[in-house]
Amino acid sequence: MAEESIYYVDQLFEKVPFPATGTRDTQFDGCTFKNCDFTDNDFRGCNFSQCTFEGCNLSMAKFGSIGFDQVRFSHCKMVGADFSNAKDFLFSIDFDNCILDYAAFMKKKNRKSRFDRCSLKGTDFSESDLTLARFDHCDLSGAVFMHTILNEANFVTSHSFIIDPERNQLRKTKFAADGLAGLLVNYGIIVE
Repeated sequence: MAEESIYYVDQLFEKVPFPATGTRDTQFDGCTFKNCDFTDNDFRGCNFSQCTFEGCNLSMAKFGSIGFDQVRFSHCKMVGADFSNAKDFLFSIDFDNCILDYAAFMKKKNRKSRFDRCSLKGTDFSESDLTLARFDHCDLSGAVFMHTILNEANFVTSHSFIIDPERNQLRKTKFAADGLAGLLVNYGIIVE
């Protein structure tokens, strides 16, 4: 006998330690999660619509077959989080003051996404569509951009990125003058 899905609307979850199996196949609509520890949690099959995560730890969380529609993460720790296997339909997430080191967004279409004051060290954006994305005051040390669509994206206030113009789409992409060195690394050009 199949289990029924659980459905939450406009609920506040504060410091709730969901067990690894307790969140599977659950629907969350308009919910807020504050200071919850979801380290290494398995969210497979869940759907989040118009939800906010504040001060949560989602490091190494598993997001296989999960739906994210207009979801915002603020002051969250998400080291190693892998969004690559999340559902593509309506995928839309934004980040504010988050630690997303070594996260993965491979092949995700997340147009108009916002990364504000985030640490994105070693994060993999390979084959993603980040058209019109904003990277405001982000540390992109070691972030991977390979065959990534970055048309009209904004990197003006971010730093430490290396983006190969020959292996990524950069039409009307915005960079500050002091960030141009990150576009020239593969050419052996030194900018001082």
